[in-house]
Amino acid sequence: MNSEMKDTCNCAGRCVTPAIRFSERADGYDLTAEIPGIGKTDVDLHVDGRTLTMKTKAQHQNPAGFRTAVREFEHANYAFSLDLPELVDISTVKGAVDNGILKVSMQKRAEVQPRKIEIG
Repeated sequence: MNSEMKDTCNCAGRCVTPAIRFSERADGYDLTAEIPGIGKTDVDLHVDGRTLTMKTKAQHQNPAGFRTAVREFEHANYAFSLDLPELVDISTVKGAVDNGILKVSMQKRAEVQPRKIEIG
């Protein structure tokens, strides 16, 4: 795989590249990114050509009457850009956010996926 991360930090304010894991399956790829404090409505995920880009907008406010006593992570804008492998079928890229984890899945093009060949 010849994928590389690109610097996409043109966020207003502080911008951080999240911790990312990109793994391959027989029929596709999975990407996970740690984006603590970010909900699904605050994520912009898109593909342009073969480049997958993610940007977030941190919008954290303490509930009325509360103040932060301890913080394990800083609320920040996250961004990354990644060139996808040629084998990816771009139309299959899907993303979801759950508990501060972005999960992106994508399938390999049908002609490069493993298949069983029947013997006649």
